[in-house]
Amino acid sequence: MADVSRGDRPDSEEGGYLRGVWSELRKTVWPTWPELRQMTGVVIVTVVLLGAFLGLLDFGLTSALKPLYTSAPPTAAATATAAPTVTVTPTPSPTASP
Repeated sequence: MADVSRGDRPDSEEGGYLRGVWSELRKTVWPTWPELRQMTGVVIVTVVLLGAFLGLLDFGLTSALKPLYTSAPPTAAATATAAPTVTVTPTPSPTASP
């Protein structure tokens, strides 16, 4: 075993790392095509179900919390910045008789 603290490398020869990677990949047991299709189907179904659940949860929470924000009375800061209302009174015409 190489002593890494002294600067020794386990595979000091050129390309040793890639040979080690290739050696480990050859030991890998890859799934068969039917297993791969089945696992892919499980992933797709899980994503769709989780998306639908989160969508329904979002809709429900939005529906429940939206009235809390829309029915609140205006605050003092909101009424102070509101534009004043102007009432117009008709002026009497000069031809009108009393």
